Order: sequence, then C-alpha cells, then structure tokens
Amino acid sequence: MEKLKSSHSKTLMIAIILSVGFVGGVLAIIFGATKGITFLLVIGIIATVLGFYGSPFAWVKYGEQFSYISVLDCILTDNLLEIDSIATSLGKMPQEVLGIVNYLITKRYLKGYYVENGKLKIIESEVEDVVTTHKCPNCGATIDVTKDVAVCEYCGVKLKLGKKNK
Repeated sequence: MEKLKSSHSKTLMIAIILSVGFVGGVLAIIFGATKGITFLLVIGIIATVLGFYGSPFAWVKYGEQFSYISVLDCILTDNLLEIDSIATSLGKMPQEVLGIVNYLITKRYLKGYYVENGKLKIIESEVEDVVTTHKCPNCGATIDVTKDVAVCEYCGVKLKLGKKNK
C-alpha cells in the first residue's frame, strides 16, 4: 500500500508542476517576446508545451490511482477477496475491478495473491517461505528459519519453533 501511495504522491507533484509550468510558460513567452530575451522565450515555449500536453495525462493518472487505492484498501484492510464483493462495495463493474486487481498484481502493488474464478487466492509458496531470524540458544549464532524445526549450522542444536514464536 505504501508503494502505491508513494506513486500517488509523485503523480500529484508532477501534475502540479506541469500545470504551474503551463501558466508560467505563457508568462515567460509574453515577457521573453516583449523584452527580447530569447532564452526566456525558449524556456516559456518548452514549459507551455509540456504543461499543455503533459498536465492532462498526469491529472488523469492521479485520478485513476484513487481507484487503485480503494481496491487495494478493500483487499488488504476489509479482507474482501471476491471480485464481485469488491465491485459491490465500491460501486464498480466486476470487469473494471478485475482489471484493477490484475494491474495491482502486475505492478507488484499487491503481492502474494493471484486471481482464480473471480476470487483472490493467496500464493501458498509465499506464505510457506517466510523467513524468520532467531538466535541459537547454545552458541548465539543467527539462524534464518523457514520451517518449524531448524538446526544450527554452527553447533548442531535443533530448534523447535511453534506458531507462537513466528
């Protein structure tokens, strides 16, 4: 979620800069042309063109990201895993929500899930491969553990880890 919110903030900043650049570029063209300052005229033309063509795209992308955030919020916070449930909750069409979910998975904003038969499923291998770090009670070495039982590679002590230790 943080990665998507960071991208959303960056898109907002770009949209604002391009919008201000458009207005500032027009002013720079006027002053550059009337005062005979070629450098200011060129900068004004560049800023105006970038702002005129770029700011609408940036604002549209910024608006689209609200949909991405709301769908991601339904999945991660509200624990809605059915496409139809998410669509109903947000007042969107299921096909639109499915497209957003596939986008979120492709862009790695939503990790550890895949879509099957209109439902989000958790990828089991990512759940099983969670690595926890423990200290060996015998020698103090750091051990990365992926299962409930592990053996210290330095002194050979077996560590039994229950679910409460994970």
